[in-house]
Amino acid sequence: MKILLAGYNIDSSLINKLDSQSATPEVISAAYARISRSQKRVDQLRQEALTEVAKARETNQKIIFDMGHASVAEHAVFNFDIIDVSRLITEQIQRSRLASFTEKSQRYVTFKQSWVVPSELKNRAKLKKAYNELVQALFDEYSQCVSVLSQKYATEFPELKTRDRESRAKEDARYILPLATKTQMGMTMNARNLENLLQRLSKSPISEAQEIKKKIIHAVKPIAPSLVKYTEKDEFTGKIDIQTVGLSSFLQQDFPWVAELDLQTKVHLISYTKNADDKILAGIIYSQGELAWDSNLEAVSRLQKIAKEQLWQQIFRGMKVWDKCPRAFELAEFEFELIMSESCWAQFKRHRMCTLLKKGGESNYMNIPSAIEEINRADIWKGLQHDIDCLSDAIPNKISHIRGYLKLNANLCRIYAKMNLREIYHFVRLRSDSHAQWEIRELSKDICNTVTNLAPNAARLLCGKSEFKQIY
Repeated sequence: MKILLAGYNIDSSLINKLDSQSATPEVISAAYARISRSQKRVDQLRQEALTEVAKARETNQKIIFDMGHASVAEHAVFNFDIIDVSRLITEQIQRSRLASFTEKSQRYVTFKQSWVVPSELKNRAKLKKAYNELVQALFDEYSQCVSVLSQKYATEFPELKTRDRESRAKEDARYILPLATKTQMGMTMNARNLENLLQRLSKSPISEAQEIKKKIIHAVKPIAPSLVKYTEKDEFTGKIDIQTVGLSSFLQQDFPWVAELDLQTKVHLISYTKNADDKILAGIIYSQGELAWDSNLEAVSRLQKIAKEQLWQQIFRGMKVWDKCPRAFELAEFEFELIMSESCWAQFKRHRMCTLLKKGGESNYMNIPSAIEEINRADIWKGLQHDIDCLSDAIPNKISHIRGYLKLNANLCRIYAKMNLREIYHFVRLRSDSHAQWEIRELSKDICNTVTNLAPNAARLLCGKSEFKQIY
């Protein structure tokens, strides 16, 4: 056996010092593309690719684009510093499932008065002035709330460290910040998913998305021209123009959807896998036994309760808080409609392996943190929301897509989520933990309770990290 480290990501300043045309991830992709068609060792293929970069690029063109083996592009990985983009545009960027993102946290970092002014307002001086004045007012309120809450917690919790006290204040004050707020993130993405991201950005009506796309292409094309090809907008959108096909009733013109919100019920179960416990047991036994699936499932369903309990004890025996459930847990699926704030959604959307769909329409209903109520700022927040509504109404339909910049972290949204039990374990471990942010922790515990009632055996260790030792 021989295992060689073929490469790894290093800082670009070190790569630039190499002063070599071969310092490109294309050679790794090209070498690996030849593995399936060559008797040579992998390390030999890599050496050949390093000495023949032009030929490596031809290989990539032929294998990836002509023959359609796009997985070869996944061997090339890029790291990006994405600086001073809006919170609004992060939603489009972070939809990529097979990528890594680490974003500046509004929970731990004090955000300075810095926001994106959409270029759509360039020739609309009056509207631009009103936009900046309103966003300035939102940031002023944010600063005021951070200050007042910090003083409040200094009195109520003198044992807290200054940093912890300030973080607690920012955790709730950030709900008044708009999605125009500038943020930054680190992004790690392979070439195949990068191409998908660029296609998605090309179809966005937001000018900021087009600017990001151009800058990414400018950064990548010189060093990897053979890996990213399809980046321009095409006719395919996968969307429906509801009004043109006579389905305008779906738009709820008469009654805004927020009027139907039941704020006490954040988790609405749509559907779930029946007999989930038995199905998961059958899945685990199936990979070890000899029966066909239907016979296997029937045999499990006939087992006595005490026998099933013994099997479940074996499955969970020795589990640590970091261990993943067996893949058979994916056989149990749950569909939810969830209500959460934009602030909570910013965290929830990171669980990208789930199927997540965000409801259309705009909500001006707010989830105002109780701490804001306690310092008597809720009416001020409602007044600012009224100002946002007025300004949003003044934005012409031609550029209506920029209204999203004025959404607040506090504004509510509806989310369709389809999650299997294995994904739910990962979600709940992280989000029901005592260190999790309060809103997503409440949501996680509601999901946990719902699932535990439906699959009590498979969900017996479904809890946050901080609770794991108490339960197991």
